[in-house]
Amino acid sequence: MEATIGIDESLDALFAPFASTVGRDTKMNLRRLLSEGNLSAREAAPVLVSLAQSLNCERLLELGCAWMGQAGYSDSEIVEARESAALMAMLNTYYSFRQKVDNDDYGAAGLRMTALGKPQLGKVQFEMVAFSVSVLNGCQMCITNHERVLREAGLGTEKLHDLARLAAVVLATHRIFGTRS
Repeated sequence: MEATIGIDESLDALFAPFASTVGRDTKMNLRRLLSEGNLSAREAAPVLVSLAQSLNCERLLELGCAWMGQAGYSDSEIVEARESAALMAMLNTYYSFRQKVDNDDYGAAGLRMTALGKPQLGKVQFEMVAFSVSVLNGCQMCITNHERVLREAGLGTEKLHDLARLAAVVLATHRIFGTRS
């Protein structure tokens, strides 16, 4: 597969200290999603970077950034994938609040989000990142909106499902790594 060279070896090295059944299952889930799933390496790599940044999981972040480079992304696109985690943290927190209070009295968000207008990663790739991080952060309003945009862009259920599963498996990986992430 494209740009998956080294993924198997990298995952084996990352998970070497975690030989339990849970560790092996998590590694296999991550491997499957990154190299055998419905997402291409070019689609999955920025998502991995943003999810790892969201969790401050240095091991996966390093792997993801290297993988983005192998997939042909520029340094500025890698930075955008990393920084998208901060943008989505802000928006997921705010829109979760809005949904919980269910009150239109607050008006417009009033938060700068210029990156949403013309992302360097491209609109669809940025939406894939935003959707996955929203799944990770549990913002129902954001998940629904990003899913709608991605479906309108032609993404099928299989890719959306893999994006959600990738968020879940990256979180599990981070929990396995614990303080050693």
